Amino acid sequence: MTTAQPIAMARLQLQRGEAQAAAELLGPVLAAEPDHVTALVLMTHAQLALEKPDLAHEVAARAVRYAPGSAEALTALSRTLTALGRHDEAIATAQAATARQPENPYRHNRLAWALLEQGLRPVEAEHAAREAVRLDPDEADFRITYAMVMKQLNLPERAREALRDALRIAPDNAIARHELAAFDVVHRNPFALRRLARGVTGLVAALRADPRQEASRHLLDAALRQFLTYAAVMMGVFAYLGWRVAGESAPWARVLAGAAFLVPAAYASYFVARLDRVLKTYLREVVNRHRAASVAAAVTLALLLTATVAPAAWLPALLGLACLAGFIVRLLSLTVNLRNRRRPPK
Repeated sequence: MTTAQPIAMARLQLQRGEAQAAAELLGPVLAAEPDHVTALVLMTHAQLALEKPDLAHEVAARAVRYAPGSAEALTALSRTLTALGRHDEAIATAQAATARQPENPYRHNRLAWALLEQGLRPVEAEHAAREAVRLDPDEADFRITYAMVMKQLNLPERAREALRDALRIAPDNAIARHELAAFDVVHRNPFALRRLARGVTGLVAALRADPRQEASRHLLDAALRQFLTYAAVMMGVFAYLGWRVAGESAPWARVLAGAAFLVPAAYASYFVARLDRVLKTYLREVVNRHRAASVAAAVTLALLLTATVAPAAWLPALLGLACLAGFIVRLLSLTVNLRNRRRPPK
């Protein structure tokens, strides 16, 4: 069997995200032809996808050694240098590849990413990304690169526009959907519920397009926990205000207890009403996974409801306990967030 067939099959496996299968196909080819540059370049990409940057760099260096004038080999080597944190070398190598093929948009795209990962020369990264888009305006990946550069330059509207352009070109592009949704999810306004709901809907769309998108899954969990946290904070704040006035005015304390129950309920209803059936099911799963926080929230609500009809003498104790329970809900959700952040990536 000639090398053409396994090379073509390996390329297809990489496009499908099956890096291990691609590496297994390329192994015999390189054993028979150690200087096969195309196989070496594809093996570099496979090893990078398998999170083996040292091995990928060794393979890419061999490709450049066998074909020092190959822009494709230089581009692969630049990727490995970026993965190893050797950014200046990655940029220089990408520039060399671009000089050899100035009309190839992929070379400019790699240069943009090398500069983007370094993080010190965003204007040059913008020039490279814009040139890639100019040379091939119908490639969604180049629009995504441009969006990432705009994000680094703190130009969110231009980044969103580039991501929307990418989705017009490739409606099922999971990366574009994820990045666009992230703009809606990662914000500090607890009352922007329409925006948060739109963001989690976008993350679900990203996961449907590519179920292997772990970043989308983690961000979706974080967004739903963020919503639950905001609801808990509202309960705690109103319960605290009720506790402060309970000794002076029982009617006002009861009003605040009712508000502590009704405001988070209205907040939750507004948010949940904007989720589709699948997301509502997923939200229930998130709540079930954090049972301690869910139990604390249920206790808080029970105390608040009791405070609306309890004798005046009971109000300070009930509202004080409700405030404490709300704080515990917030503390438990914060603990979950920290634990998830410290969890090593797969």
